[in-house]
Amino acid sequence: MPRRKIGLDVKVEVMCECLHMADVENASRKYGISERAVYNWYNRVLEALPDILTDSKPGRKPKPKAESAPLF
Repeated sequence: MPRRKIGLDVKVEVMCECLHMADVENASRKYGISERAVYNWYNRVLEALPDILTDSKPGRKPKPKAESAPLF
């Protein structure tokens, strides 16, 4: 069965609905960080979702080409 192609906009919407800030106050208190920091990290994750969820080509990633040796 072939994989169904799911659009990037649908992926982002689904993840935005699934990721929710539950119990931020208790978590921030537990780790000794501010709630504001948690919200800032959350917003950065939301902004990065399209880049994270973009389909990549299957298979091995190409290796960067080595720079050629200088001529003597």
